[in-house]
Amino acid sequence: MSALFFDISRFTEYTLKHPLEATWEATNEALQAAASHVRLYGGHIDKFFGDGFLAVFGVPRSQESDAQAALEAARAMVASSPLPSRVGVASGLVLRTPLGGGLAGDQTVLGPAVNLSQRLSQVAPPGEVWCDAVTVRLVPRAITEPLPRQPLRGFAEPLEAFRYLGMRQGPPEMVGRERELGVLREVLGAVQAGEGRRVVLHGPMGVGKSHLARYFLETLPGGVRGVVVPRLTLGTPLRYSLRQGLQGLLPGGLGQLRQLGLPEDLQAVLEFSVGLEQRPPLPAGELDALLVEAWWHLLARLAGEVPVVVVLDDLQSADATVLEFTRRPAPPGVLLLLMARQNRWEPAPDVVFLPLGPLSPEESKRLILRCCPDLALASFEHLVEASAGFPLAVQVLGLTLGKEPEPMPLYQPRLDSLPRLARVALQAAAVLGATVPPELVRHLVGEEADLTRLVGEGFLETDERGLLRFAVPWLREAVLGQVGGQQAQRWHQQAARWYQRQGRLPEAAAHLEAAGETVAAYRMWRLAAQQAWSEGRYAEALMGYLEALRLAEGKVRNQAALEAAEAHLALGRYGEALELAGQLLAASETSPALRQRARAVHLEARWALGQDELQEARWEEPLEPRLALALARTAPLDEALALLKELPPGLQGTALLVRARLWLRSGRLEQAQAACEDYLERYAQSPVECFEARQICSEALWRQFKPKEALKALGPPPHEALPPWFRSLYHSSQAALCLDLGQLEQAGSLLEESLLYLEGAPVGVVEQVSRVRLRYLVESGQLEEALYYGEAALARSPSPSLLAYLALARALASGRNDEVLMRLLRGLEGLEDAEVQAAGELALGLHKGHLRQDPIPHLRRAARLARQGNNPSLYYHALVGLGLFLCGRSSRRALALSRYLLQKTFESGFETHHGYARLLQAQLLLREGREPLGLLEFEAKTPLAWAWQQTLLALAGGRRPSLGLQQLRGYGVLGVWLRWQARAAPCPERTRG
Repeated sequence: MSALFFDISRFTEYTLKHPLEATWEATNEALQAAASHVRLYGGHIDKFFGDGFLAVFGVPRSQESDAQAALEAARAMVASSPLPSRVGVASGLVLRTPLGGGLAGDQTVLGPAVNLSQRLSQVAPPGEVWCDAVTVRLVPRAITEPLPRQPLRGFAEPLEAFRYLGMRQGPPEMVGRERELGVLREVLGAVQAGEGRRVVLHGPMGVGKSHLARYFLETLPGGVRGVVVPRLTLGTPLRYSLRQGLQGLLPGGLGQLRQLGLPEDLQAVLEFSVGLEQRPPLPAGELDALLVEAWWHLLARLAGEVPVVVVLDDLQSADATVLEFTRRPAPPGVLLLLMARQNRWEPAPDVVFLPLGPLSPEESKRLILRCCPDLALASFEHLVEASAGFPLAVQVLGLTLGKEPEPMPLYQPRLDSLPRLARVALQAAAVLGATVPPELVRHLVGEEADLTRLVGEGFLETDERGLLRFAVPWLREAVLGQVGGQQAQRWHQQAARWYQRQGRLPEAAAHLEAAGETVAAYRMWRLAAQQAWSEGRYAEALMGYLEALRLAEGKVRNQAALEAAEAHLALGRYGEALELAGQLLAASETSPALRQRARAVHLEARWALGQDELQEARWEEPLEPRLALALARTAPLDEALALLKELPPGLQGTALLVRARLWLRSGRLEQAQAACEDYLERYAQSPVECFEARQICSEALWRQFKPKEALKALGPPPHEALPPWFRSLYHSSQAALCLDLGQLEQAGSLLEESLLYLEGAPVGVVEQVSRVRLRYLVESGQLEEALYYGEAALARSPSPSLLAYLALARALASGRNDEVLMRLLRGLEGLEDAEVQAAGELALGLHKGHLRQDPIPHLRRAARLARQGNNPSLYYHALVGLGLFLCGRSSRRALALSRYLLQKTFESGFETHHGYARLLQAQLLLREGREPLGLLEFEAKTPLAWAWQQTLLALAGGRRPSLGLQQLRGYGVLGVWLRWQARAAPCPERTRG
């Protein structure tokens, strides 16, 4: 609202110079004259103060034009006052309430705007109107002169002040809406030609309907009369709105009604409708029908003189009689502009529908530049986004640049149009959140809460879930400004109980916190987290633990921190778990038992991140079970099994997984597999543990030479609550098995996908994915890329296994003096890992064979070590290489080896290696002049296998093989060997001879 303080200047000086009676008469005349302007412009006198008074505009009911009306009334006061006077005007939020327990009678208004208007009037010179910055922003058409900041009594800092000089003439500025204005003017042309038209201008609140209508009215051509009939919503006296509209249509005033010559019955109901006569003795239905008829004939008579444009505003919940009138065709020469937030009219020949939506981004920018030309770029972009194209929102945000927006002044007139219960329901919805179930609002306010009206009038809307939300930007913030703290607290408490009964514990916790009940909110969040975890809603559970931690105080905070750390650990968020556990370890007030549990989380998180091994210093007895479980992860087998004894039931599932990992590491593969299957059947406690169980089970099966079962054991993709890099690990595990199963193309696709999710992965995961990709590049004949990728991967995540595979790739590409290979192999010296040693020996054997030295001892050692390390892929590769180099020494032993390979790879399902075994045996048979007996009739799984197959098919058919350099250059020394085989093959003619 806007407060106006009228003050007679130098009143004390005047009283000293004049008799009391003369003083009273002059003062009374000045005050009455000033008060008449207040009433004329729609204000209300709050109280008199001897030589002045306080007037308010917007109380008890506000309008958009309150600030403008206050300024115009103030200027009229000082211009017509018989005594020197001055006026201060200020706008803002006020509280209207009785004082002194109501003993003084009427209510009064309190607030900074009231005090500011009085202080401005006291410093203004006689004959001037001073106003504050908020009032200036509320009235863009006001002509003002900025003044130096004024030190005002009661205010800590000098405030902005403006001298009001008048209003700019002419229509308001318009941004955008060119299309809509074009439609209105086209319709007006038809009306000027004698036709009747109805235009339905509909759109959400604050989108600019009223502004467009005012602009259209103020730019009407000469000879056209226009008028606004305001506030036709329910709750506004209809006769007040009709009377205001009629005064605009009749230049001679309401007395001109009797000169229109309407039928007597219509004349009577028309005068009744504007409050000039008593209600005719007619039934309600008949009276309503006559009212519609009377107004229709009235407009028809007036349009007989000049075309008429009538704007009927706020029709979204208008009186039934008004709506019935708008559904009749407009009289000739009349344009009825029907404005509502939603379309309530049916198509008809005389109806034009004109929807009005938010401004486009470009139009929003133009409007903001017009309102705030000196705005900084960052604030400008924020304003464009926050306003969402609503001109009213631009005005709201422009009022308080750089401060918290205060939307109340601009939304208050719309809120005042609602009945009390509807306002209360809207306030409850605002307090309860951005979205709220309609059942909850009815629970708090009562079943009589008119939510249908709030939706119908565009205050609220329903989303796709059926929840209520505010339909206009910043409307919720405006409504919240009307709600007292105690009322909001009661609603939050009631909402918390309602949500708890519904089983929606996170919402209950949020409302308990909003009600100021922090301890209860902590407990509710903790309960919500536990419930969500038990139901497999892990992301919600994690949020619940974090919210509980945020609210926890005192001794319970450490427990909450530990629970949050354990939840992060169980969801693969190791960095967060490490940080939370570290905070607990650093806190001096952490209890010894809690400290051990925090140490356990800390150790496991560091181990998962690859930061160090779980080699922890000795702990004094008794050892907390949770820490014992953590220490067992990397302890020697016997010591680990001792640590895992007699753990409480809650840790038995995790202990089973730790045993499975230990058994896998020690080569007890069947026990590892059985433990994982047992865990998945009986426990399956967390997404990370389920993923780990499937990974261990799959690896155990693969190491038992069961690749198909291993692929199946990987199960479904990782739970969506886990970080994305788990999916990378999952796809790389699939890709490795696809390489063994001869699915080269699918392996490549899986690896490409795995790289998309690798960001943020622990170093161990990066190493495993890199190792599988390096193997894929080698086996698919991309040796040059494999070397480049392997060196980069090794620099990024150095590990013995990656070093060994890079050495293997380097061996395939080696020359006669390959120092790089030797340096890589020296890096593997002293390592006890059988698989790493096997890869190193295989690399050394290939290199020796390329140098025409004896590779067989190295290849035999590679096969033995690979079998010892339970690595089928390296084992089969070593045997294939051994078979090839045995060809020239002992065909019998080579053939026996090929038969063994053929049988084992067939039984185990290693399709890629089975193809190499077939080719090896076919080559040995051809070497002895025997038929391959169908060994070459299979689908080659790699480019190398295909080229080898084509070579042998040519030899078997008596043809000389022809292989291009490009086909085999990606296999290094293997390609060289195969090309040599093709060149060294006997010529078909010589063979026949």
